[in-house]
Amino acid sequence: MIRLIPKFIALMIAFFVISGISTYFTISYFIKNEKTVVVPDLVSEDIIYVLELLTNFGLNTKVKGSEYSQDIAKNHIIYQDPKPGEVIKKGRDVRIIISKGTKTLSMPNLRGLNLQQAQLILDKNGLFEGSISKTFHSTVKKNIIISQYPMPGGEIVRGVSPNLLISMGQRPRELVMPDMVGLFLDEAVLAAEKNNLVVDSIKPVYHENKPANIILNQEPPPGYHILEDNLINLEVNRKTARYQTNAIPGSKKNALFRYRLLPGYLKQHIRVELRAFDTTFIIYDELMEPEKEIWVVVPGYTVSVIFLYQNNDLIMSEIYD
Repeated sequence: MIRLIPKFIALMIAFFVISGISTYFTISYFIKNEKTVVVPDLVSEDIIYVLELLTNFGLNTKVKGSEYSQDIAKNHIIYQDPKPGEVIKKGRDVRIIISKGTKTLSMPNLRGLNLQQAQLILDKNGLFEGSISKTFHSTVKKNIIISQYPMPGGEIVRGVSPNLLISMGQRPRELVMPDMVGLFLDEAVLAAEKNNLVVDSIKPVYHENKPANIILNQEPPPGYHILEDNLINLEVNRKTARYQTNAIPGSKKNALFRYRLLPGYLKQHIRVELRAFDTTFIIYDELMEPEKEIWVVVPGYTVSVIFLYQNNDLIMSEIYD
């Protein structure tokens, strides 16, 4: 009986060894057939890299949300589930949380930028545009940020709305409205430009006993105290359609303005402005080769004025009504 004990033990060991080997190969077979993968470590990795990596592994990405993190950079992974090293089937979901960066940051310097540039920086840092105030400034150009609050470099929380103070440029000079009555239209426009005034409208009014295209009236009147960039209105002695003998009643045909640059060797800077509907339209503003010609269609159903500038000098004006 004692002799049988070693044989029994040997048989039991052989049984367990064979069972273990069989189990190993069985599990390996099922694992291979189920196409499993080992979950990679995604924490601290960039979101674009993670999306590409999980796609290559045959896994689906599920974003659970985003959180602020003092340690993980913005758009990098804070958390993942399943954990790194776990074996899962292909086609399974891997849930991740993305970092929104630190909750606090150093306030960016917006001074010296225009509003559009500042908005891009604010958006990039998760900040929003606060209240905007404007003031004249002797040295800071128009539409440039003079100051801000919070101040640059201070620690702020994402989501705050910095307040901005924007320059309106230099304070306009006070002027005395020049007397334009009696000037021809092109002379009056030159006088307006010399004084940094803007011709807002030109109204034709016909007086038979006065020269054509001469200024009859103006608003504001001569001697009136105004500021630079002030709008002015002019009345010019010009026949309207109802006074013209060749006018067709009810006719509203468009007119055609043509100008040919004189012969020469150098290009000239030509600008053509059309003033109609109480608005100034820049029709042409480019360098023009000698002997080239410009054609402009002028609307015939409103009073229109064409101004032609050569190298920033007014050389021609035409009224169409």
